[in-house]
Amino acid sequence: MPRFFLFVPAFIALGLFQNAPAQSRQPETDATTGEVVQLNPLEINARNEAESPTVDSATKTSTPLLDLPQSVEVVSRHLFALQDAHSLEDVLANVAGVSPSVGDGQRDQVYIRGFSAQYDQYLDGIRDEAMYFRDLSNIDRVEVLEGPASVLYGHGSAGGLVNRITRQPTDAAEGSLSMTFGSWNQSRVELDAGGPFCAASLDYRLDAAEETSGGFRNQYFLQRYHLSPSMAWKSSSGTRILFQFDYLNDLRLDDLGIPALVGPSGSGFPGIAPTVPIGTYYGEPNSFDTDYVRAGVTTGTITVDHRFDSNWFLHDSLRLEHATLDRNNLLPTGVFLPAGGVFNGDLDAVWVARSQRQILRFENDLFNQLETSGVFVAAGMEQHILAGVELGRQSAAVHSAQSNAPSVALIDPVLTGVPAGTAPASVTASEVRADTAGIYLQDQLTFSAQWKALGGVRLDNYSVSQRNLLAPFNLLEGSSRALSPRLGIVYEPLPDWSVYGTVSRSFSPAGGDGLSTAANTAALAPLETVNYEAGLKKNFRGGLLSATAALFQMTRNITETDPLTNLTTAAGKQRSRGLDLALAGQLSRRWAVSANYELLDAEIVNGGRDSAGILLNGRLPGLVPRNSASVFCTYDPGHGFGVGVGVVSMGGRYTSNDDSVSIPAFAVFNAVVYYKRGQWEARLNGKNLLNHRYFATAGEGTDYTGQTIMPGAPVNLSGSVAWHF
Repeated sequence: MPRFFLFVPAFIALGLFQNAPAQSRQPETDATTGEVVQLNPLEINARNEAESPTVDSATKTSTPLLDLPQSVEVVSRHLFALQDAHSLEDVLANVAGVSPSVGDGQRDQVYIRGFSAQYDQYLDGIRDEAMYFRDLSNIDRVEVLEGPASVLYGHGSAGGLVNRITRQPTDAAEGSLSMTFGSWNQSRVELDAGGPFCAASLDYRLDAAEETSGGFRNQYFLQRYHLSPSMAWKSSSGTRILFQFDYLNDLRLDDLGIPALVGPSGSGFPGIAPTVPIGTYYGEPNSFDTDYVRAGVTTGTITVDHRFDSNWFLHDSLRLEHATLDRNNLLPTGVFLPAGGVFNGDLDAVWVARSQRQILRFENDLFNQLETSGVFVAAGMEQHILAGVELGRQSAAVHSAQSNAPSVALIDPVLTGVPAGTAPASVTASEVRADTAGIYLQDQLTFSAQWKALGGVRLDNYSVSQRNLLAPFNLLEGSSRALSPRLGIVYEPLPDWSVYGTVSRSFSPAGGDGLSTAANTAALAPLETVNYEAGLKKNFRGGLLSATAALFQMTRNITETDPLTNLTTAAGKQRSRGLDLALAGQLSRRWAVSANYELLDAEIVNGGRDSAGILLNGRLPGLVPRNSASVFCTYDPGHGFGVGVGVVSMGGRYTSNDDSVSIPAFAVFNAVVYYKRGQWEARLNGKNLLNHRYFATAGEGTDYTGQTIMPGAPVNLSGSVAWHF
């Protein structure tokens, strides 16, 4: 029996024991994808007609969508719960222009508008770049900010960022307990309980989940549990102190997929996925003991909000996060022909080279954000000022070893492990520390009912030092100092219409946004992204339905290493330009829709050669489709019943910048049927209903070695039952 079931009675008792009278569940007002409508797992709840859709991540203030000169997509809990989405990758499938990566089988990783957002993960506006797969049991909504965001968030954010907004304690007693069972022995239990606690000035929230599952991939397993209690104390009429704790333990197969048929020039390999069963696995014979990645993440946050008066506010958030990563896996590193020669299409003649990797990582992050905001009128203009200071320190210790492993056949591989006593081919050990200091100022101006502006600037100093703990014991240091401005203009010619234009600049360290640096990049200046965007927004039905169209162009310089001289420069550039279309909200009282499409023209321009000597100029960035779309539509005929159908589509992509391996386009159809009666609700979900064979994403090999492709799941079903109390 899963451990979680042992705690269910206590959790239910906690949810039912309130010192205040129980209140009926109130419909929330958070936005869905497109920032317009709430999608409840069993019903569509529209906004009040007078309420305007708002978003938070783009300005760190609650800003009406029409007043915002930038694209933001919001996926509410009601929407992703309706879709039975339990991973961040599944949630982000609702946002066109966001494409997933395998992430070394150990972390959430996506591309936004053609640029890697590996380290652009945030939790309640604070950086959360540790390497793990995030659970959603305590998440109220996910906001995707598209376009550079250094003006408020510091380094990184070339194509955008992903901000998870947590559920908060509430003075209205509410709770739910749900169970989900699905294909491949999936079982998941979730608890959400909140309300007054012991005293009128205290409110609590408790979110918890446990999940176990197999998978369509041979030997796949998943075991995770998540606990997230929080407490809010109203110490005075104008002050609220929020205490949050979060613990996640995630154990799963470290799976990178199947090896691509790719090799050096003249090898004859076609650069595609081989026609093998999608469950074929190339790791250890006993994966649970030897091919796993375990992440443990503990987070504590204290947030103080103080209202000086009706116009001025103070916000301070302090977060400490400790993360451990224990990765042991045996992975494909390429294909070859043992007999030599040129590949002629005979898969039985192909073998797979393999390598064993062991990584142990300990990371500690400490961040503090102090912000003040206020509204005043000067020179006949209303101004909403936000001023903030962010300080952060991150440190990590990493130990890794790599060993050569026996090769196996591509077809029907007989799996073996690394023989006992095999000496590692390489061993590394390092310690790294990064310090962040940023100060920022933002002004939202209202010139008139029609004209508005958003201006801001942030000054950052980011430094990183890395010490190798093995010979030659060298110390690498790098620093980045950058100014990140943003200016946007909004014109609202008619009620519920707005036209906007914006320009912004972001930066990232040349050595990468993560906790690392390298000898050949430490001295380089920061990489810069310049973004231009113009768009049109329209609200229908009093804000219940919203449409957005945006044109954008981003250019970022990239680092390149000459394979002959080993000289690294930042002379190359990647350009992404395209069109975003979105429609979200209530089409009618019974019909709701969340739909978006992105046309993306991404290209490496003025590019040099990669580490394998391949000329990159004119090539397409890896894992970036030209076309992507997502549609999800629900119909509520009444009497507690409802149905939803959707499709996720992504165009063909290359797996890396050298364009040597391609992944074909796909479209996956999903559906849900749901029913609600009183405090009970039930749901049946079907995914990939046409059982389409497709490839969801890939690893990120930089040349013909180590490129792997991850198949998408075949048709699968899940059923859920929930009790609201």
